[in-house]
Amino acid sequence: MTHRQIITIFLGTALISAQEAAVDTEMEVEEVTAMSIADIFQESRAAAEAGDAAAQFQLARCYFLGMGVARSQGKAMEWLRKAAGQGNADAQCQMAECYAEGRGVEKNAVEACRWWVKAARQHHLEAMYRLGMAHLSGNGVQKSDTLGLAWLQRTAAAGYTNAQYSLGFCRLQGVGGVQNFAEAAVLFEKAAATGHANATFWLGFCKLHGIGTERDLQGAMKLLHQAADGLSAPATVQLGRCYEVGLAVQADADKAFDWYWTGARMGNAEACYRLGLMLLEGRGCQANQEKAVKWLKLAAEQEHSRAQQKLQEISK
Repeated sequence: MTHRQIITIFLGTALISAQEAAVDTEMEVEEVTAMSIADIFQESRAAAEAGDAAAQFQLARCYFLGMGVARSQGKAMEWLRKAAGQGNADAQCQMAECYAEGRGVEKNAVEACRWWVKAARQHHLEAMYRLGMAHLSGNGVQKSDTLGLAWLQRTAAAGYTNAQYSLGFCRLQGVGGVQNFAEAAVLFEKAAATGHANATFWLGFCKLHGIGTERDLQGAMKLLHQAADGLSAPATVQLGRCYEVGLAVQADADKAFDWYWTGARMGNAEACYRLGLMLLEGRGCQANQEKAVKWLKLAAEQEHSRAQQKLQEISK
């Protein structure tokens, strides 16, 4: 089996998308005392009312999260717009997120990209990254592999982890007509060093099959376990496959079943499919066609072609 064929099998388990690759941008409250939270709100309000853009952005966060004040998306958006309008890049990027997710405003991909452009022009790394992903998908902006890759390259070069991962995935796929396994492996290694679970998976995958780097079965298994611990569903599928066929480890149907089960519970289509097959055939478990069909249907609902075909075979 060629490297291209091996990669193709797993591409469906980790399709590149802004939703998957981007850092979770949901704002989180730091662990601070109730008194300091109240102080943050009071200080931010005073400075915001005086026209300080950074304080206006912080005040918007307070209203979004209920930090020292009752939550209010309306007031949060009011202050966020003021900060963004004054050119605060963090606020502009957050405005884009609000439009992308429909938080406090009507969902609007075009408007989201408009704000990402404003922040990206100020070299805001998250905005640059998200704009690159938007160009690759054509969501809210002109679809262009050239522009998308250019933004990812600039952001990855600045050390932005998600851009390193996504650019590596593009090189693995050959997006824009450029397929470079060695560059992909290097980018995955950089992102994996920061704890990026899916980058860790793909680095392990590359080492497992000798794609773009030397084959290292022991190192690959260590990386795959790390990725699975980081909740990378594709890693659970690969671990299941390793135990199912005896790749880098002794074949063990029970362990294969357990890994597929873990991935299936995470909603991964390939894991659901393989779990269904094991239940259907009684490998690593007691055969149970009813449960097998349940998992195969879950995979089929995600457009998994082999699951759809298997269900047709069963129905006959």
